Amino acid sequence: MSKKKNRQQGKREQFTRSSKSRLPLLIALLILAVAGVGGTVLLAGNGDDPVVDSPFGEPVAGSRSYVGRTVRMTPIEPAVESGRVSIPLEQLESYEMVSFEIENSEGFPVPLMAYITPSGRVFTGSSMCEPCQGRAFFLAGETLVCDTCRTTYTIESHEYLSGSLDCGSYPPVYMQPSIENGMVSIDLEDILQWRIRTY
Repeated sequence: MSKKKNRQQGKREQFTRSSKSRLPLLIALLILAVAGVGGTVLLAGNGDDPVVDSPFGEPVAGSRSYVGRTVRMTPIEPAVESGRVSIPLEQLESYEMVSFEIENSEGFPVPLMAYITPSGRVFTGSSMCEPCQGRAFFLAGETLVCDTCRTTYTIESHEYLSGSLDCGSYPPVYMQPSIENGMVSIDLEDILQWRIRTY
């Protein structure tokens, strides 16, 4: 009877030991699985740029970061020919943000800017903060900032972030560019028809 009892106890201990010894193995496998998934996500993130929701067309230049930097407008002279206003893409890539003026059909000098977004898209359009009459912006970190009232917008889509609510309701007007033969150009008619929206 005691031999039988000893055998049963031995079997019980065998199963108990076995399930205890499996626990560290299961934990180790779980840790490896989590690490593997995390590594895959990190590798995927390093290989591809994040998806950016932007109304400013497709990327045409290399991605960049303005974090820790302030980029101000560099004045340039555009070319006006055959109903188009053009600037060299190479010049824009070098300065990252440029400004110029063209008169509208009423003779008002329209302040204009072009800059490259962090995702490599090109914004071209007005550079007037209409309620405060500011005529210049700058890039700081991940924001576009009015140089006069300090109202801020996202660089990629001009969503209002902070500052004057009045100014934030009138972000710079986008004038869709075309990029051909190393030139960024916009339709002269878009500038001729531009008006201050707060009047």
